[in-house]
Amino acid sequence: MASLIHSAPFLIAASEGYYEEEMLALENVQFPGGLDTVRGIGSGIGFGTSATIPVFIAVERGLDVKAFGNVYTAASVDFIAPADSPINTIEDVRGRTIGVSSPGSNSTDFAEKTLRLAGLTPGVDVELLSVGSASDSWTVASQGVVDVAWTASPLSERIIAETGAKVIWRSRDYVQDWSDTCLCATTPFIEKNRDVLAGWMRAVGRGIEMIDTDLERAAEIYGRTIKYKPEIALAALENSRGFFSLDFARPQLEAVVASGVEAGRLGGKVDIDSVVVEL
Repeated sequence: MASLIHSAPFLIAASEGYYEEEMLALENVQFPGGLDTVRGIGSGIGFGTSATIPVFIAVERGLDVKAFGNVYTAASVDFIAPADSPINTIEDVRGRTIGVSSPGSNSTDFAEKTLRLAGLTPGVDVELLSVGSASDSWTVASQGVVDVAWTASPLSERIIAETGAKVIWRSRDYVQDWSDTCLCATTPFIEKNRDVLAGWMRAVGRGIEMIDTDLERAAEIYGRTIKYKPEIALAALENSRGFFSLDFARPQLEAVVASGVEAGRLGGKVDIDSVVVEL
């Protein structure tokens, strides 16, 4: 979704004319999931931004795609509950239910990972129920169908502001090293369009710089673009400040690969250095 927190630098860059200054005319094409995005990039679009794990999955399946820049470096899934819930910490979910998106999704992966790190066994101590999108998850939690909902910023901050809901835990509280989303392109596109991609990175980098140096202006632009109240956009960016970066860090990439292997989404034979390149 274009409104998700990792999109903020791109939306700021577009709104402020940074793309035009790099002589770029870009059209935003959205796909329902990360692997669909990578497939779309490989089928003719050429470049884009995706969750990082699907890039490695696609490479393992034979797609000639590379990651050439980081974007968002925090685990992005949050877990929230209604204000009157007796649940206040991750330990309180023992014997409870958590709403996740679907099997194999990021929300499921992060629910399982963080529960294990907290000493709980998914499927034994806690039941995970597939309930759909973050909005759907909150709906069923607010109706008492599940005890805890998965969500992601800025929807987390919006729900909290509008209903008084509370964050029970954020995945990044437990997953310290992470590359959540990245810039990627096919090898042929990179070889023919290095200058274009370098310009795109500069424009996105200016969006990140605004978040780092002028948070209120960044929030005003971000909120206006996604049609969120400025104070909600500000809260979302405040919670994510410091997690935007174009630079890859080896521990982050290793954590992504290890998580993919643990979840059974990667076979463990992907060479990081063959996937991640510098322009």
